[in-house]
Amino acid sequence: MLRNYLVLALRNLRNNRLYSFLNIAGLAVGLAAGILVVLWVADEFRYNQFHANLPNIHLILQNQTQGGVTYTFEALPGPLAEALRTEIPEVKRAFRFSWPGQNLLTAGEKSTYERGCYAEPDLFNVMTFPAIKGDPISALKDVGSVVITERTAKKFFGDDDPIGKVLRHNNERDLKVGAVVYDVPPGSTMRFDVLLPFRIYEQMNTDWIHTWDNNSMPTWVELQPGADVAALNRKLENFIQGKEPDAAAHIFAYPLDRFRLYGKFEEGKQSGGRIDVVTMLSIIGVFVLLIACINFMNLATARSERRAREVGVRKVVGAQRSLIIGQFLSEALLMTFLALVLGILMAKLTLPAFNRFFDKSLVLDFSNWQLWSVLLALGLITGLVAGSYPAFFLSGFQPVRVLKGAIASGKGGAVLRRGLVTFQFVISIFLIISTLVISLQIRHAQNRPLGYEPENLIDIPARGSMSEQFDVLKNDLVQIPGVESVSAGSDNLIQFGSNTSGIGWPGKTDDQDFLITITSVQYNWTKTAGLKLVEGRDFSPEYGSDTMACLLNRTAVKRMGLKEPVVGTTIRHDTTVTVIGVVEDFVFNDPFAKPEPMVVYLNTGSMSHFFLRIRNDDRWRQSLAQIESVVKKHNPAHPFEFKFTKDEYQKSFDEMRSVGQLGNVFGGLAIFISCLGLFGLSAFVAERRKKEIGIRKVLGASVSGVWFFLSKDFLKPVLLAFLLAAPPAGWAMQKLLDRFDYRIELSWWIFAVAGVVAVLVALFTVSFQGIKAAMLNPVKSLRSE
Repeated sequence: MLRNYLVLALRNLRNNRLYSFLNIAGLAVGLAAGILVVLWVADEFRYNQFHANLPNIHLILQNQTQGGVTYTFEALPGPLAEALRTEIPEVKRAFRFSWPGQNLLTAGEKSTYERGCYAEPDLFNVMTFPAIKGDPISALKDVGSVVITERTAKKFFGDDDPIGKVLRHNNERDLKVGAVVYDVPPGSTMRFDVLLPFRIYEQMNTDWIHTWDNNSMPTWVELQPGADVAALNRKLENFIQGKEPDAAAHIFAYPLDRFRLYGKFEEGKQSGGRIDVVTMLSIIGVFVLLIACINFMNLATARSERRAREVGVRKVVGAQRSLIIGQFLSEALLMTFLALVLGILMAKLTLPAFNRFFDKSLVLDFSNWQLWSVLLALGLITGLVAGSYPAFFLSGFQPVRVLKGAIASGKGGAVLRRGLVTFQFVISIFLIISTLVISLQIRHAQNRPLGYEPENLIDIPARGSMSEQFDVLKNDLVQIPGVESVSAGSDNLIQFGSNTSGIGWPGKTDDQDFLITITSVQYNWTKTAGLKLVEGRDFSPEYGSDTMACLLNRTAVKRMGLKEPVVGTTIRHDTTVTVIGVVEDFVFNDPFAKPEPMVVYLNTGSMSHFFLRIRNDDRWRQSLAQIESVVKKHNPAHPFEFKFTKDEYQKSFDEMRSVGQLGNVFGGLAIFISCLGLFGLSAFVAERRKKEIGIRKVLGASVSGVWFFLSKDFLKPVLLAFLLAAPPAGWAMQKLLDRFDYRIELSWWIFAVAGVVAVLVALFTVSFQGIKAAMLNPVKSLRSE
């Protein structure tokens, strides 16, 4: 029986090449998209799954309410980890680590920056990062040791045994390699190439690391097996207040296995996260595959007249309906699995580009039985969904009516096909509108006035002794003809990491205590950055010492309720300082958000970033080479690094740009598959109405008239799809835009463009068959008459 099904299926594939090609191509593209989505989604859900203690690993987060807004963040006081270990029975282990950063490692002539942090030894008891050589726990207990990954070991020592070898760290200390661990898996929240003993970090920060009023580092815990997290969080809620009565922090434990996908918080409550993108992509993938299945249904039912007599004859000779259903399902499954093979090949070929596009490391591991199970299940479900309706539809024909030629293929079948085509284009038009809105929103933010001039502004990370030599470096740098101005700051202009509350100003009320971003800068900061002063002046050595002065941005002035003139106002934090200037608001941290309030202090000591404004001319490369020579002369032990602020700002859009690109890719696939179906349907309609077209031409119909006559029936479902897709697309996109302070307004022309694109694509697709049929000689089409 199965052999007969297979023979019949292969014969039908061979005898209906266009039909077979369109179905297999559409299903293959849909399945390739489905495979990529499955790989992408599975990778997201695999994040952190390699940790043996994953169910018990939690990150300690804190909520702080300032000015009526509750913020959630990871930074916590230094003494917290030890207090949790000793005072909270549910906590088995706890460890602290510093924020990851670039660490200069040197071995002989090799010198590179590696991503790493300072960490306590319990990191390796809590998390699973297996050692290749040495004992990483013992290494982190020794202030003279370091732990490196396999990749870092090969980079510096090749195939030699790295244990005991010496690496110089930041040109400040020599550390011997105490352990080598396997490279951190791509799906890990914690990433590093080097880990340094936390005791070094403690020695470097003795002024604040043992105080409860400074939130500066993350803390992770491993809970006892079976610990009640809800009960634990009730204990933790006011734990810090027991140590620091004035603290505003309320801490809680949050599971690592949810942190990747559910890591967004609003008003102190979990509120989505990356799971939103995963859900969106999954839905799009399902819809793209569903469109391919609809193509199959449409083309199969359109060919019903050709298969009707076959069904009638088989029923007359005794075939049961179940056997006929089995035959049609076997044909669907055969085409689906041929498409699956082609889809796997397409996914394999496109995977490298997909990985580069979305910064992933996905692989099609054919030795993995779980992958094969998913692929086979995907093919089976697709085949059954695509083939079920045609199988039941075709097997339901009555033999007497069929053999008399009285099959009612017209109205009911045509309505169904139009409905399915409409559904396909509803999805396609929804994706077109979404892609347009996301692209316009990204472009809107990219072209947003920043409040400073990013063009030709260079950011040089202050490595080694650069900060201490600022004045000397500045004097040499300003001698370069292409350098217009030099300054420095504790933050780059894109991201500012420090904020505080408790600042006082004249007329402050109890409900005005909000978080204010704080930063420190050198002289000439506003001039170098291209910021606009709306009142007062910049820090300048010409006015003596400005160390007891500050700048405010315009938002801070508004939130504080200060009246003009603002210059001369005193504000209080750790000390009392005087406002000497007000800076126009500029964009930082979130390019889609309103600027937050900011206070800027002068600091003539250690800075993390040097800012150089270079002349905008054709000699900028020569200027950059001269800058490199000056920096290397004063800081020879560190490689020269620089970044253009404009380029760094554009990186702020990477995540949203990826979402937009996903929409572009899958929207394009949806339209392509829909057009394959339209092409097939138009071919069958043109063939079925060949004699009618011949009669119309004999009666004087023009080629354009016949073309329009055939095309308009296909345009009606597309126009209806536009009317159905526009309202939900508008609602969904407005919900998306409402997340952003700085956003575009939805306009009618966005929907009009989507509708016109869909109509033109559909018209172009069906025009080939329409024109071909219209140009056919009516003598040939009417010859049998």
